[in-house]
Formats: sequence, C-alpha cells, structure tokens
Amino acid sequence: MSATRSLLDFILNLDRLKAVERRTSPAGLSRRENSAEHSWHGALCALLLESECAFAVDAKHAALLFLMHDVPEIECGDTFAYAAARADASALEAQGLQHLLATLPAQTAESLRSLWEEFTACETPEARYANALDRVMPLLHNIHHGGKVWRENGVTLGQIMARNGFIAEVLPRVWQIVLPQIENVFAGARDDT
Repeated sequence: MSATRSLLDFILNLDRLKAVERRTSPAGLSRRENSAEHSWHGALCALLLESECAFAVDAKHAALLFLMHDVPEIECGDTFAYAAARADASALEAQGLQHLLATLPAQTAESLRSLWEEFTACETPEARYANALDRVMPLLHNIHHGGKVWRENGVTLGQIMARNGFIAEVLPRVWQIVLPQIENVFAGARDDT
C-alpha cells in the first residue's frame, strides 16, 4: 500500500471517533457529546486559554496533543472519568493506538504515538495544560446541565475535587470561576432532597 493511500485510509478511519459517545452533553443539547467534538473543542480551548495558563506553554503543541489524545478510543471506546476501570484505560488505549497506527508510514506513526504518549504522561508543560483542559470541559458541561451526569452516576463532590484539583495548579483563574459553580451544583442537589 502506498504511503498516500495509507494516510487517506487512516484519515477516513479517524471519522469513527465521531461515533464514540462520552457521558456529558454539549451545552444546550440533550444528546451526548462524541469524542471528535470533545477533541475539536479542547484544541480550540488550548488556543484560546493560553494566557490563563500558570506557566509558559506552546498552545499550538498543546492543541495537537488534545487532538490526538482520544484517537485510541476509536478502538476501545471512552472510559468514564469516575469509572473503576479508569486505571486500565491507558493500557487499552495504547493497544488501540498500536492497531490504528499499524498501516501508517513509520515516521508518521511515531509522530502520532509520541503526541499521545506525551499527553498521557502529563509531564511537559503542554501536556499538563492539555490535561487540565481535558478536565475543565466536562466540568463546564456538567455545570451547564445542573450536574446531571454526576447525579446519574453517583459522582460525589469529593471525587470531583480529587480528579480535578489539578486544574488549580495549571489554570488558577479558571478554577476560581469553576469551583464555586461546582459547589453550587452540589448545594442545589442537597437543597432539592
């Protein structure tokens, strides 16, 4: 197979990310968000929120990390952030990515794998920034929908804080805005019972 043909096949295969459902719904919609929408939205957030990051970051590189981070979900699906199986997700995604990249030219495959690995390791400034954005977006969706997904899945405020407190280190002004909104969602849930 020619390199061009394998790239076109891979590009078409990427379309399958649109069929991977996540738990949250986009703002103003009742249907679930898909992973392709999440990746697109996160990449734009990386470009838009660069000045909010607590440290110097290459927003374009962070956007590339964000675009690549969920590609393996084509093979293994999305794992809910608060699921017990979350610990196994990285290994499943690594296998899925290996399968997806198998027919690409070696240099292209290695470049894409490197982006995914950098995001997953969460060690570089860009990976820390992209990971923080990956956590902010579902929070915003849940806040917008009054905590619907959290309630449906029995997610506690403590779980949200444990998973997302990291945002305060990377995007402190964003966290200062989002945290009271999260707390209000849970305060409202207590008031309703």
